[in-house]
Amino acid sequence: MRSLPESAIIQVANNKAARLLSAAQKITPYSNRDYYQAQNQLDTYKGIRHSCPDEFDTLQALIKNSLQQAPYCVLIKGLQFDKDYRLLVALNRSLGKLVARPYDKKTPRAQLIHHVEPQTDINNQNQAQGSVAKLSEKMHIDGADRLVPIRYVTMQCVRGDSQGGGRSRLLDISGFRNLLKQDGFSRKQIAILEQEPVPWKIADYLGGGITWRTILSKNNLNWRRYSIDTALAGEDVSISENMKKTLMQVEQALEQDSQYKYEFLMAPGDFLIVDNLRCLHARTAITNTGTKRLMYRAWVE
Repeated sequence: MRSLPESAIIQVANNKAARLLSAAQKITPYSNRDYYQAQNQLDTYKGIRHSCPDEFDTLQALIKNSLQQAPYCVLIKGLQFDKDYRLLVALNRSLGKLVARPYDKKTPRAQLIHHVEPQTDINNQNQAQGSVAKLSEKMHIDGADRLVPIRYVTMQCVRGDSQGGGRSRLLDISGFRNLLKQDGFSRKQIAILEQEPVPWKIADYLGGGITWRTILSKNNLNWRRYSIDTALAGEDVSISENMKKTLMQVEQALEQDSQYKYEFLMAPGDFLIVDNLRCLHARTAITNTGTKRLMYRAWVE
């Protein structure tokens, strides 16, 4: 494991963070549900940018520049967020449109700004002795159950785990290729990942069914074993024996500690943006049964 490079970290000065917060607090607050309306997202983005153009535009440029280079993510430190998501929405909207599952007030993750807590993580149904307990501990992309995976995943750390659990882990596409080579994958196996599509289960709220995508291409990396296995559980859905073997080997390779993975602990106020098409993410286990860890997550397309 290694730390994020300096090129992937932006430190916002206190005075600039204060001006951004002040600009956000001048904007009309919307509810989480109201932000499903794209115009409300856009109005919030334009309002903060107009009120604080130098700080916002400078930060926006730094973010976009960082996302264009490996490891295709950026960790922003020093921001001060308002309680009504205004600055959070504006920063996300600078990258594209925020999307989410249909709103459900009883389901914290079914909101435009997902409230992500360990208690609501999906359990790993195939857990073996010593393996991970939650699917969020496995390297994956978000939105694998969409026709086209979302482009960016963002996380605002609201509260960390008091015992230091839930460290963020990232593996970008170049690191993924290097990991496979280090693990002895042949050119033929890598070609299978690039050329032979696998099935992905589409979420019911998007109409259900199956779509087919490759794991790997020149610029994109698709991996969420759970979504593939769910698709394969359906009738008349199958893949070659070579692909079955290759998927298992990829899974095993990703579960190992590696010099190609990045690992770090997010602190309250930290804001992480990940290019979901070029970088896998996960978190380490949280063994603290009384954890209060809370992340605000957004999907941007």
